[in-house]
Amino acid sequence: MAASFDRKARRARLRLAAIGVAAVAVLAVGGAVAITTLDGDDGPARSDGKTSPSPSASTSSKPPAGGKEFTPANAPRIPLLKPKSDAHGIGTGFEHSSLGATSAAVSYWEDLDLLDDVIARQQWTAIAAKDSPGTIDAGVSEVRKVREGVGLPPSGGTPDGITFSTNVKAALSRSLDASGDVINVWMVYDRFATIKDKGADDNPLRDETTNLILKWEGGDWKVTTDPTYTAKVKYPHAYDPASRYAWADGWREVTDG
Repeated sequence: MAASFDRKARRARLRLAAIGVAAVAVLAVGGAVAITTLDGDDGPARSDGKTSPSPSASTSSKPPAGGKEFTPANAPRIPLLKPKSDAHGIGTGFEHSSLGATSAAVSYWEDLDLLDDVIARQQWTAIAAKDSPGTIDAGVSEVRKVREGVGLPPSGGTPDGITFSTNVKAALSRSLDASGDVINVWMVYDRFATIKDKGADDNPLRDETTNLILKWEGGDWKVTTDPTYTAKVKYPHAYDPASRYAWADGWREVTDG
């Protein structure tokens, strides 16, 4: 008999099912290391303490008349770079540039394991900055919380028959220091589960927003949670593909290069 679990939190729900166990769980993996999240109904707070305007519902991708006003949907997309190496199941080796930091953040977020705590530890160890060793345990802890929430043992692999896909659609990058060696990357993403013999998830996460702070260290971009940098993170305008305000704030759609 299938058991059912229902956990509520700030994030939306994602349905999981495998080996006779049906579960609804919050996938907050990385929440402890994603410094801030956008979860207000009235839009994210701005640095001046006011509230950003709610995004438009329009999703038109046609350029405006005269091409004078850009939106994330009609502006050129960011061509992301591919990792040049692999470390413990996660792509590494991104160039020393703002594009390299953005590409690293997107690649990390899409490839982090969501249910296997052993793999998750290896991945976080590969991408965590030396100033943030707690990032590793925090990432693993989130995976174990999700496992327990869906009725699995705290530690173990991903059950047979379940695969996940995280798709980052847009990103916004801002340097947090004068050198450009510490960059905060906001991301908007969708996350899906595919279940063997049952098809795709019918209640996926959509339009979730998170961020990672990347620090250039040892020839690659590493995730840092150093308070020196987290204190400098500011909310952007809410992402909307048809908003000129979102584009002006720095939101860009991304694509594989």
